[in-house]
Amino acid sequence: MTATETADAIRSGAISSSEAVDASLARIAALDGELNAVCVLLDEAARSQAAQADEKLASGEAVGPLHGVPMTVKEGIDVAGTPSTWGYEDRRHHSAEADATVVSRLRDAGAVLVGKTNVPVALADWQSNNPVYGRTVNPWNTDRTPGGSSGGSAVSLAAGYASIETGSDIGGSLRDPAHFCGVTAHKPTWGLVPLTGHALDTNLRPIDLSVIGPMARSATDLPLLFDTMAGPDGTEAHGYRLDLPPPRRGSLFGLRIAVVAQENVCAVSPDVQASIRAAATLAADAGAHVEEVPLPVDTEYSHDVYIRILRSAFGSGLSPDEARSLRTKTLREAASTANQSWRTRVALASTMSHEEWLAADLERSNIRRQWASFFENYDIVLCPAAPTAAWPHDDADRFDRTIAIGDGRTIGYYEQLFWAGISTLPYLPSTVIAGAPAADGLPIGLQLIGPHMGDRTTMQAAISLEAQLREHDAGGFRAPRP
Repeated sequence: MTATETADAIRSGAISSSEAVDASLARIAALDGELNAVCVLLDEAARSQAAQADEKLASGEAVGPLHGVPMTVKEGIDVAGTPSTWGYEDRRHHSAEADATVVSRLRDAGAVLVGKTNVPVALADWQSNNPVYGRTVNPWNTDRTPGGSSGGSAVSLAAGYASIETGSDIGGSLRDPAHFCGVTAHKPTWGLVPLTGHALDTNLRPIDLSVIGPMARSATDLPLLFDTMAGPDGTEAHGYRLDLPPPRRGSLFGLRIAVVAQENVCAVSPDVQASIRAAATLAADAGAHVEEVPLPVDTEYSHDVYIRILRSAFGSGLSPDEARSLRTKTLREAASTANQSWRTRVALASTMSHEEWLAADLERSNIRRQWASFFENYDIVLCPAAPTAAWPHDDADRFDRTIAIGDGRTIGYYEQLFWAGISTLPYLPSTVIAGAPAADGLPIGLQLIGPHMGDRTTMQAAISLEAQLREHDAGGFRAPRP
C-alpha cells in the first residue's frame, strides 16, 4: 500500500494504526537480520504512539493526513533521544536532544516512527556500511549495494518496513538508493526543506547543495510528504511562506520532455539507456512532446564546477590547520604529475580559498542561467539517475573503485557523480521513479529534472509517467520479496 492508502484505511477504520505498526515491526523482525536496514528500532515507543493514534481517532479528534502511518527515518536526521552517529565510531553513544524539523512536521501530521535506518560513514558513499551498525544489503540481491547515503531508507521502503521515509542528498544520496532499490524519491530545490537537525554540530547555517527530501514506494505520495516537510523554520518562518507554482502540466499530454539517455562525461549501461528510451516512448504515446537532445550546458565544465563546490561544502568541516596541511601535501604531490587524480581534485576543492569559491560560485550562476533558458522550451529532462543498476559491495578505497557498465567497459567510482550533480549544482529539483528493470531484474531509476522551484512539475510528471509505466507493465514499484 502507498502511504496515502494506508492513512485512508486507518481513518476509515479498515485497519488500525496498531495493526499497521505491528505489521511493520513483524516485517522488520522477519527480514532485517539479513538486510540490516534498521539500525535503531523504536518498537515500544511506536506501539505506544499507535495506540494513542487509535484512541484519538476513536474519540473523534481531528487527525493529520499521515495519522497512524508507520515510517522510518535516516540515521543522520535527528530524532530526540536516539543516536545520530553518521556512521562514526566515536559518535556511537551520541544522542540527539531534539527532533529535526522534518521529523517534527511528519510527527505532527500523524506519522508513527518505528526506527532509524542505516547510512555510510559521514553519509559519504553510495554504499551503506559503517563500523557502528555494519553493512546494509540490497533486498533484490544481497550481494549488491542498496545505494547511499540513504541506503537503509530505500531498503526500508522496498522491503515493506515503512510507508514513508526521509533522506538527504548532496551527491545522489536520495536518488541513487531509490534507483538501486526500485522506490521513489524527490530531491527538492535547494533551500525549500529545512536542514535543522541534520548536522554533525549545532551550526544552523544551511550547507551548500545539501537537501532533505521525501522517499516512498509510489510517486503519488511525494506531494503530500513534500508539503508536510517543506517551508521555512526558525527565524525565517517569521518572514516568508512557501508558495510554489503549480505543475506545468497535470498529465503527460502536452508535457515537453527533453530526453538524455547517454553522456560522454559518464557513460551509462545499455540497460539504463533502454529503460530511459522505453519510458520516453510511452510518454510520447500518451501525448507528451518528446525530443532526445543534448544537455544545455558544457557537461565537462559543469561537472568540474560541481565537484569543486561539492567538495568545498564537505571541506567546510576541516579546521584551519587540517585544511592547510592537506592542501600543502596535495599540491606537493600534484606537482609531480601532469594529470590530476580524483584524490587530488577532491583534496584541492576541499581546501579552496574563499576567492576560489567565489569564482566557482560565479561559474555556477552562469550555468543556472543556461538551465533557466532551457526550461523556457522544455518542462522536464528525463535522464539516468545513475550509470548502472546496483553493483557488488566494494570495500576498496573509494578512489580505486570502478563500476562495470557492460560491454566490457568500466568507469571510475567518482565519475557516477555526474548524474547527481547535473541537477544539484544549479539547485534544480529532480524526482526518481522506477522504470523498466535491467536484464537481470535489478531496478533502474528514471530521473526527472525540472526548472528551479519547479518541484510540483517534477513530482506531477513522475506521478503521470509512473501511472503510464504501470499500465504497460514497464515500471513502477515491484516488491522484491514476498
